[in-house]
Order: sequence, then structure tokens, then C-alpha cells
Amino acid sequence: MKKLFHRIHIVSIILFSSFNYSQEKFIPNKNNETQILIDGIISEKEWENAISVDLDYEVNPGNNIIPKEKTKVYVLYSDTHLYVGFHAFSKPENIRASVRSRDDLGMISDDFVVIAFDTYGDSRNNYLLLSNAFGSQLDARAINALTDEDRYDINFNVDHETSGTIVSDGYQVEFKIPFASLPFPNGNNQEWNFNFRRNTFREGIPIELRSQKYDRTAPCQICQTTDKLILSDIKIDKRVEFLPYLAGNITGSKSNLFDEIKYQKLQPNFGLGLNVDLNKNSTLEVTLNPDFSQVEADVTQIDINSAVALEYPERRPYFNRGTDIVQYVSGAFYSRSINNPLISTKLISQGKKERLFFLTALDQNSIYQIAGEDRSYLGEGEESFVNVLRYQRLLSKNARLGFLSTNRYYKNGGYGNLFGTDGWFLLSKNLRFTYELFLNLNKEPVADWIESEDNIFGRSVVLDNQNFNGKSLYFQLYRNTQKWRSYLTYRDFSPNFQADVGFVVKNNRRWATLYHAYQVFPNKPALQFLSFGTKADVLYTYQDYLKTISVDAILSVKTLFNTEITYTLDFDAFKNFLGRDYRNLESNRFVIRSSPSESFALNLNFTVGRELAFNEAIPEKGKELTFNFIPLIQLSNKLRISPSIRYARLKYLDSDNFYYNGSISRFSIRYQFNNFFNIRIISEYNTFSERFFIQPLIQWNPNPSTVFYIGGNQNSLSEFNDDMYSLFRVDQTQLFLKFQYLLGI
Repeated sequence: MKKLFHRIHIVSIILFSSFNYSQEKFIPNKNNETQILIDGIISEKEWENAISVDLDYEVNPGNNIIPKEKTKVYVLYSDTHLYVGFHAFSKPENIRASVRSRDDLGMISDDFVVIAFDTYGDSRNNYLLLSNAFGSQLDARAINALTDEDRYDINFNVDHETSGTIVSDGYQVEFKIPFASLPFPNGNNQEWNFNFRRNTFREGIPIELRSQKYDRTAPCQICQTTDKLILSDIKIDKRVEFLPYLAGNITGSKSNLFDEIKYQKLQPNFGLGLNVDLNKNSTLEVTLNPDFSQVEADVTQIDINSAVALEYPERRPYFNRGTDIVQYVSGAFYSRSINNPLISTKLISQGKKERLFFLTALDQNSIYQIAGEDRSYLGEGEESFVNVLRYQRLLSKNARLGFLSTNRYYKNGGYGNLFGTDGWFLLSKNLRFTYELFLNLNKEPVADWIESEDNIFGRSVVLDNQNFNGKSLYFQLYRNTQKWRSYLTYRDFSPNFQADVGFVVKNNRRWATLYHAYQVFPNKPALQFLSFGTKADVLYTYQDYLKTISVDAILSVKTLFNTEITYTLDFDAFKNFLGRDYRNLESNRFVIRSSPSESFALNLNFTVGRELAFNEAIPEKGKELTFNFIPLIQLSNKLRISPSIRYARLKYLDSDNFYYNGSISRFSIRYQFNNFFNIRIISEYNTFSERFFIQPLIQWNPNPSTVFYIGGNQNSLSEFNDDMYSLFRVDQTQLFLKFQYLLGI
């Protein structure tokens, strides 16, 4: 019995203890609303009552050393706003800055300052407000994600003012942040965790400064936002926002090569969004007949050798707000599976101990996806009704549990139900455990959405009213120290696992991954970071058939000119695809990211080796060559261009013939008149499909919700006559406009 109590005591310590970092309390003074003019100039008279905070630590590449450049931050507040001013000392000629539109990720190549808030003090998320020297804005939510790729949600928005100016001894930025636009607990007296940051460059090397010390080895980065900002007697207003929009488009096309383009009638469209603060913690959103037309065209992915559907990022603001809580490694939820909703409602609530997300939608054109062992099947069909319920409970700062339920009911019968649980546990300062467990209960509709005669373990791909159920399991044990980074991951998808409101392309697999890497931070100009690791994967089916044995060697370095280079040797000792065995598939992958100056940046991906021709009737090995070359050229602080080319080929092993050989060329040019108004043109030529398009767009975006744009699409196709195909011939055309305006009460 004593041993039992001892074990219970140890578990309780792990789950409910806190691994605390140093903290300091700051109590700013209160001013009136008219005292500060947001003009990018920190005048002594306006900020005379402000408290000041110094950025005393260089946390990258230096490890909590004294910075070489000084940064002072000034803080004031009123009944309704928080005011923050940065004075970043530097030689003006060394400052990187360009005028950018809102949430332009190119800002990470600029000098910029950051305000980080953890308003709930629960280490679940940070609200990040960024600005460069011209006052351009980028706001994001940093979350304790299961993967590094999902750590930042840039679709999070805070409606606030910024202004920046380059001065003789550096640059200054002023923030005016309405309390109404920030999520935080109820109450007029607040205690927020926060810190301030600055990113700059020294001889082309990125430098990060912070107001707090930072432990780069900790598996929880946002747990280190621990300084306290004390605010008293603030005013909390409930917001009621109306988002009406008016849109219209005219399209034209022709049926034959020599026909004139025939234009259809103007297609007007209108809709309404409503956002209501039920209280400070809870917001209800309703959207009726939303316009989800893409302002920025999706970057076309090369899918000619893919046996499964490809996942695209979500660009629709409605589905991005609050959905960070439903990001799963298992693909349990995928917002773009809700394809064309007529009406949707969303409830988001966050307290000190729990978070709730509830979404309903009437989808007019439902996406239906079936996962298989080696292939996936995709179709689009009728109306469906969708529900998503997500609940997360905070056990402590270092432990949380969650629940998810998704439901999809099809108009003419059939359903897909999924439910499960997940957890996140910080077991020690360097050790983290996460898991996901889901079950699905499904009944197929009777439909002709998918044309295939294939069978999946006794179940036909044809949608014929069959019942089936499945499960998935994911867990990871992750450890990070100053010199070592390791994780053990296990994924389990049963043969009939399916997520009708998610994105699951393969199942019938039990997959274990072990990764171990050595890492050092020399902090030298020529070698700022070095990591060498190995990764081993073993994959079996539920029938105990071996599918994959793979070993990777991974080398990463960060060197001169703000350049990161990663080389991966991927060796598949064994792979089974569609019942056939293949051995010794080897590929060499290089990834280079560089931003040597404010005028130029590039991403380069290059792969050469052996790969399967997955879409052949009988897949065979071939010689693979792929590369993506994506430069970004800043011609002035307002004008930039970005040409790119993505190329892929697979050549026969014993001849000069190709399974496929083609490229996608893309060109983008953007002129940013100011932080809110820009014009851009995108063109793309796809040799795989012989399609060319050009998309001009004029956009005005003064705040996250108000937008006006007018643009068009001009398409050239080869489907009428390949011999007479021309890039300069227009076969399809479209002109569209949209005006959405935020009305706040």
C-alpha cells in the first residue's frame, strides 16, 4: 500500500507541479486617452509617466549574454488601451525595413520588435504583436504545438494601431492596443505574463534580444513568458461587430478554339458576418453566405507522382480564427473539408482552466475522402451538416487534457462520426509527452462521387451504404537539452479509420519513429549552429506485413549570410507498395534558406536519387530529380518581385524516357503604397497541365476585417488543340470585386 501511495504521489508531482522561470512584476502608470499621438515618435512629454523596460539579454546567437545594442521599451495604459513604445538603438544605415501589408511573413527579414502576451498565464498560447521600423504589422498566436511547423498561427488578428519612424540613433515604434481586441480573463484588474523582444542583424547574422532570459533547451518555449504586467481598473466593453460584404464577378469562356469568348451576366453576391462578445472570454460568430473566394491563389503543388490527395493551407479568415485548438497530428480536423458553407456558426470560449470550440456548418458541396493502405480516393458531392466540438482542460501549467467530437451527416443518408481524447504533459524541464486517441463510426452515403472498383479490406470504395468503424493512436515522447534532441513517436491507423471532417490519406499502419540528434551552438559567424541526427522508421500493416524500413541521416548548419542548410540522406532499405516489394531506394535532399540582405532572400529545395513511379499500372523504380527555387527580390522598400520554378522528373533506369518531366513557373510582383494598400500581379505556367494564368489584384486592407479588392483571372488552356496552344491566347476570363466593411458597436 505504501508503494502505491508513493507512486500516486510521484504522478501527482509530474502532472500538477510547475517548472517555473524567473519573473519580475511591472506596474505601469495610467494616462488619459488623448495624451499620446501614435505617430512613431516617442516624445518625452507624451511618455513622461511611462515605466521603462530594457532588453537586457541576447538570446540568439548569444546565450543570454549582454547585447551590443540598447533597446528601451516604454509602457502606459488608459481605461481602454495599452500603449507600448520601442526605441531600438542602431545606426540608421544598418536597419532593414520595407513597407509591408498586414501579416506579410517577409517581415522576418526586416528589423522588427515584438510584444508577447500570455494573458491567461497558463502557457498555452502567446499573442505576438510585431512591427518593423515603418509600422507594418504582423500578429500571430504562438502555441505549444505538437510539431515545430504548427507552432505559429499567423491568422490570429488583433485590431490595433502602430506607427514607426527611422531616427538618427535607430528607429522608434508606437503601439496602441485596445483591450477590447485582446482575449483575457474577466475582471477589471489584470495580471498578464509578457515579455518584449527585438530582432535585428549584425553582419548579416540574425540577432534576437529579449527582456527576459531564455532557455533554448526547454521543450516548452512559451512557458518562458513569465514577467508580470499589472493593470488596474480597466474598462471592458463587449463588442458587437457586423461584417456585411458585397461581391460580384463576371466570367467568360469559349467552347471551341476559334469561338469568341462569351460573357455571362454579372453574378452579384452578398452576405453577412456577425461577431458578438458574450463576455470577455466567449465570442459567438455567425456567417451567412460567406464569400470564400481566394485573394491569393494557392501555390500549385506538383502532384503527378502522388498516390494520395495533397493538403493545402487554410486561407479563409473565418475558419482560421480560433482553430489553433483543433490542430492534430492525426489529421482529425481539416477546415478545408468544409468546402462551401451556406451558413456557419462558431463559439469560442477560453477561461483560466478550460477552452471550448464549437462549430456548425451547412456545407453545400461536401468533400468525401477515403484513405487506403497506399492510395486515397477523393470526391465531391451533396449537402451535409457538420458539427465540431473541442474541449480542453488545463490540469496545471504543465498538463492538459482535451476532447474532440466531429460529425458529418449527408443529405441523402450516411454519416461520419469521430470522437477522441488528447493530452499534453511537460514531465520535466526537458521532457514532454503528448498523445491523441480517436475512434470513428461511419455509414457511407449512396452516391457516385468516387469512381473506382478498388476494395479496402472487404469494403468497396464505391459509396454503397456500408457501415464501418476504426481507430487511430498517436503518442510522442520528446526530449531536448543543450546538446541532444530526441523523440520517439508511434502512429497507429486501423484499416477503416476515416475522418470525414479531417484529412487522413493513409491507414492500416503501425508506424514507429526514433530520432536522435546532437546539436551545438558555436555562435561563430561561419558556424552559428550545427546538428547531426539519425531517424529510423519501421512500418507494419495490421496484418503484420512489413511496409517500410527507412533510415535517415540529417545534417543541419546555420552559417554566413543568414543561411540555413539541411542535408538529408533518406535510405528506404525496404518498401512495399500495392503488394510489390522494393529495396534500396535512396534519395539525397538539400534545403537551403538564406536572407543575406534586406534586398534578397531565397528558398532552394533539391532532391536527387531513386523513387517509385507511384501512378504507373505497375510501379517501377526510376531516377528522380526535383528542385524548387524561390527567390525574393526587394527592389525598393515598396516594390518586390518573386519569380519561382518548381521542377520534377522521373527517368527510366534503363533508358532516356521519362515517367514524367515538367515544371511549374510562377512570377509575382507587388507594389506596397503603404501598410494598407497594394497592387500585385501573379502569373503561373504549368507544363504538366499546359495551363497558364495571370491574376492582377488591387487590395485595400485598413484593419483585419475591412477589405476591398478588385481583380481578375485570365486563363490559357491547351485542351482544345495542343498544336495551336499559345500562352497569349485567352480561353477563360474573370473579373471580380469585393467590399467588406467592419461595423462595430
